[in-house]
Amino acid sequence: MTQTQKNDKAELAIEKEYISGSYRWFTYAPDVTGLRLICLEDQETGTVVTTTVSNPQKRTAAHRAWAGARQSRAAGMPWDILSEMGQKGVDPDQKIEETFRGYGHASVGDMARVAVDMGKIPMHLCLALFNEGSLNSGQEKSTRYQPRFGKAVLHQLRNYLPADFPAADGAALEEEYQAFGALSLSMFALHRESLLRAFTAYYQADTSRSDQKSALTSRVLDCVRYFLLFGQWSGMSFETSARDWSRIIAELKASPVAYYHQVAAQIERLLAPSPEEEEALDYKAEAPGLVRHTYPLSTVNSNLQALRQFLVEHTDLLRVVPIQRTAPQRVGQRVRLLGSEWTAGERLLAEYALLLWPGLEREALLTWVHAQTPEIKTALSKLLFAEHNNYRELPGFARTTTMTLAIESFLGELRDFNRHRAWGRFFPLPLVFGERVSRDTLVQILSRGFGLPLYLSEIPEFAVEKAAFEHDLQVYYQQLQAFLDKVSATYGESIDYAFMLNLLPLAHQVDLWMHGDPKQAMYLTMQRVRPGGHINYRALAYEANQLLAASDPYLAGIQLAHRPDPSSREEFFDRS
Repeated sequence: MTQTQKNDKAELAIEKEYISGSYRWFTYAPDVTGLRLICLEDQETGTVVTTTVSNPQKRTAAHRAWAGARQSRAAGMPWDILSEMGQKGVDPDQKIEETFRGYGHASVGDMARVAVDMGKIPMHLCLALFNEGSLNSGQEKSTRYQPRFGKAVLHQLRNYLPADFPAADGAALEEEYQAFGALSLSMFALHRESLLRAFTAYYQADTSRSDQKSALTSRVLDCVRYFLLFGQWSGMSFETSARDWSRIIAELKASPVAYYHQVAAQIERLLAPSPEEEEALDYKAEAPGLVRHTYPLSTVNSNLQALRQFLVEHTDLLRVVPIQRTAPQRVGQRVRLLGSEWTAGERLLAEYALLLWPGLEREALLTWVHAQTPEIKTALSKLLFAEHNNYRELPGFARTTTMTLAIESFLGELRDFNRHRAWGRFFPLPLVFGERVSRDTLVQILSRGFGLPLYLSEIPEFAVEKAAFEHDLQVYYQQLQAFLDKVSATYGESIDYAFMLNLLPLAHQVDLWMHGDPKQAMYLTMQRVRPGGHINYRALAYEANQLLAASDPYLAGIQLAHRPDPSSREEFFDRS
């Protein structure tokens, strides 16, 4: 157990503790945490997952789900159904078993909602979980409100290395790897102080006023978060149905990132513990009988392998569409509205191709996909849909429509836009779906480059701060490239390069495709353009709004009139 964990443990009195293999269970009583809190720590990875229970004697979520399921066959009112359950002593586990096995009604699992909180997890896991969630319910730690990011911990490299990796090599590699976490935080602290002074002077901040001081702090943190790394520790709360948890667990178990397999098993253990664990902890899980079909759901990744082979052997894709593998440089941000000439199916095929080769030039790829013969299109379609059915569903990014915003921005902004889960969303990072990360895959991802906060890139008075900011990001990428070259020279393709994704700064450019409809178009652009948000995603939301409004006379009514202005003092201090 780390010193941090010991300190955390000392703060609150633990009610019960139980060791089961590499798992450490511990609980907190309701008089300490309000609701009884069940915690499960994986002592190998350090990850902690928790959930609350409202009634230690009943499987509350399962009981509620069964009562809802009874509506289809019971004539009475809700109180009649619940009363009947109480009088007959209905065992929800037994009834749910009958429902699943006897009638095949998996939908009852959507009536049991369960919340899981997670700590000491890398930022990219938060991004992946929110991206895979089908309902908008959850929250991640914000870089704006986390002053402890000054002491953030980079997720340990050992979580990404195979068990048989030589211990001496692992220790040396871990030391070099962790040095990037220290470098990131030193740059974070340096530019935090620099921008605090510059912003105070330029916007004439009155730091004796709490509202202006708070706004100033937030704006500075919005900028210096660009130096934080994708693999630094974060935390989140995620709530969804038992059925959706089952799907997500199954997808994580098939992820190309090995650490995700351990997290999936840990979440499943929390939601569906063994009878011995329940007895030892005096804990009744909310709906263990509804956490079903959690075997690795590898359909998408298997199809990606078959797709790669077909595209290489039977098409000219890699000869016609350029792949970017240049050294990372500073790039700008922009939004494109994909044209109506590309169908929903063509967009889907392009997404699959980008998971295989994230450096493919986007517009050239879409043009190539559109130009294929009917025979090739049919063959590719069969590869995409192979083995999928109503149980083995298509991935979430298959929710393509003919209204697609291609947002070219940075990881920090991607985390913000990823909250809008009513949209179908796709980003070309092999976290849940994709293949094992090779050196070439990483080179293509790195080649996308990095960006700057618009306060620095658009306001001439910040020229000095802009130059220093860009210089330090260039220095960071140069050291990252040298580390990659060293690892590659030593291990070649015998090592999985997924751990290098942890070292991407939040300044790194990763495009996000968002597939939506007029309702969501209006909500997204009006929500994200408000003055309280970070200037970069405010500008992106405005640009998206202008493109959408101009694309169709019947959408002209959503057009916004005011362009966000990074130089505006009024907007800088406006937190609305």
